[in-house]
Parts: sequence; C-alpha cells; structure tokens
Amino acid sequence: MNQKSPRLSLKKRITFGVCITLAFFCLAEIGFRALEIVWPPRHVDFGLGFNDDSRIFVDSSRHPGYVETDPAKRVSFVRQRFLRDKPAGVFRIVALGGSSVNYLEPEFKELELALNAEFDQFDEIEIINCGGLAYGSHRLVLVMREMLEYQPDLILLYSGHNEFEEIEQLSLSGVEQLSFDRTISKSAIIRFIRDRKADFDLSRLEKEHNQRVLSREEPVSDSNFARAWSYEFSDQDVQDRMQSYEHNLRLILTTARKHQVPVIMGTVSSNLLQPYLPRDAAQRYEQVYELWKGGQAEEGLRLAKQILAETIGRHQCSDLENNILKKLAKEFSVPIIDVEALVADEEPHGIPGEALFDDHCHLNAAGRAVWIAAYAPEIRKVVQATIEAP
Repeated sequence: MNQKSPRLSLKKRITFGVCITLAFFCLAEIGFRALEIVWPPRHVDFGLGFNDDSRIFVDSSRHPGYVETDPAKRVSFVRQRFLRDKPAGVFRIVALGGSSVNYLEPEFKELELALNAEFDQFDEIEIINCGGLAYGSHRLVLVMREMLEYQPDLILLYSGHNEFEEIEQLSLSGVEQLSFDRTISKSAIIRFIRDRKADFDLSRLEKEHNQRVLSREEPVSDSNFARAWSYEFSDQDVQDRMQSYEHNLRLILTTARKHQVPVIMGTVSSNLLQPYLPRDAAQRYEQVYELWKGGQAEEGLRLAKQILAETIGRHQCSDLENNILKKLAKEFSVPIIDVEALVADEEPHGIPGEALFDDHCHLNAAGRAVWIAAYAPEIRKVVQATIEAP
C-alpha cells in the first residue's frame, strides 16, 4: 500500500512529449497532403521576380525541347510554350514591358499571322509576350537576361507605368527571407495556412474596392482616389526612381547592343482625362478640368502632364519617363514610336483617355490597335533587313 508509483524521469517525459508532438504533426502533414489531392495549393512566385534566380519559363515536362511559362509566373505572365533552342528558320521577337504589353496578346497573335503570311522566307515568325503585371524596369532587366538565352532576333520595349508600383512590390517580395519561405513551404500545413491567408487578403481587398465604388470616392473623374500605398513615398523617391529607370533601360539597351539584338522602343501613353491620383493631386487636377471646360485645351493638357509628373507615388507614366525614353533612343540610335502622340491624335479632342483607354493606363482594343499599327512598320523593317543581310 505504501509502495510509490513509478515516475518517469524528466528526460523521458520531455522525450515522450516531443514524440507525441511530432507524431501529431506528422499525422496532420499526411492529412493536409491528402487534402491537396482534391484542393491543390497555390503556385507561389517567391521573390515576385526580384530574385536573381527568377525565371519566367521552365522546361516543359510534356513537350521535350520546349519551355513553357512557370506555373508560379502565370499570375503575372501569359501562358506560352516555345522551343528552347531556336530553329534556324524561326524569327523570334520578344516583347518586354508591364501589363500594357501583357494585354497585347490578342493583337500579337494577329500580327504573327500577318507577318508569317507576308514573309515566307522564314518557317515561322513568333512573338513571345514578356509583359509582366506590375513589372517595372528593375525586373525587366532580369527578364531580358533570361530571354537572351532563347536567341531573340528583335526586342520590343514598352515600359513606364510601373516604376512606383515596383517599389511597393519590392517591399512586399520578402527577398531577404526567400530561402526560409521556400523551406517552410515544403510543409502542406504551412501551404494551407498561407493559401487561406491569401484568400482572406484577396476577399478583404475586393470588399474594400467595392465599398469605395459604392461610396463613389472619386477625385475629379469617374476614377476612384488612388489606393493607399504600403510604401511611404517621398520627393527623393521620385528622383531616385527616375534615375533607376534610366539606369535600367540603359542596361537593357547596352545588353541588347552587346548581343547584336535590335530594339524598338515606344513612348508610353497615359490617361489624362481620368488619371488615378492621390487625393491631393486629384484636388489640384480640378484646375485641369476648369481649363478644358473653358475651351483652353492646350493649357489644360500642359497642366495635366505637369501635375502627373509631380505626383509622388503615381500609378502611370508621365513626361519624366517619356523624356528618358526619348533621350535613350537618341543616345543608342534606336527607333522610338511616339505612342503617346499617336494615341492623342486618335482621340476625339486630343485628350488621352476620351475613347482609347480601359482605365488610367491600359489601352482598350481600339487603343491597342493604334499601338500595333505604330510598331508593325518598324518590325517589318527589321524582318526585311534580316532577310537582306548577307
């Protein structure tokens, strides 16, 4: 009766507790992996394209010799597939830019058909769309580096809307903890938690957007006030970013020249009738509308461009970016299409945004037709020059 019940030593109790915990997590991991069979996890673009090992295209598992858009990149890039080693009879065009290039995919397909019908000296003329949603010049340098592996014959460059967007993307990319994120994401439990958080965040953002629409929080147009940035911008950021923009574009052009790949550039058209501006800039923009209402079209257009260029943390291209594009085109003797002027010329009253835009920066179908019509003759010149080259 007085015999004491045996007790486990502290070491054994700790070992037992650890084993129970590990067994629980192992069973949970097995359960969540089984769940992924019917509820596949999201493809995650770790680093958001800012990491040096980021790639748009990976070897195709079903089509030997081909590369295709990495599943993790399909949220930002068009899904495509092409031969890794370019055949001798193929003329390969690469289009670099942001979402404005991404949305040109239907027009690129039509242009491909037209070029192939016109130039039967080639087995195929193909256009690879490397327009990445929210991609600015910083990440386009990395995209350019990858695309040179696929022996392009011509590069189309159209970029300028995302220079401030890219700063925010960088702040959200988690590049500093990339290895850690990739390691823990090998766990199905972590993937489940990560994806549910993403679902919650997307639902919250959609709800906030709908609330803004319903409350009609507009500046001076039918556009909402620009959303709050997660990155706090300053006056110095404008100068720094424009310097980075010029540096990145110069790097792209220098690299293209080194590899003897011709480049066609374009100024970037921006919606000035319904810009996407922070509250202060939007209120200042009232003056633009007053000038236009008073019949002072040129004065209003001039002030609109000035306000956009001076806006800290803007969501669309301004004269600052376009002037850099023109400067570099002259410096590198590269043809530049004045898309900004051509779009304005096609608008009913010369004000970009009247009829050729879907929103603050993206051209609609009619606007994209202007873009293609402007680039196509220069593309044909390069193709013809290639045919005539000894």
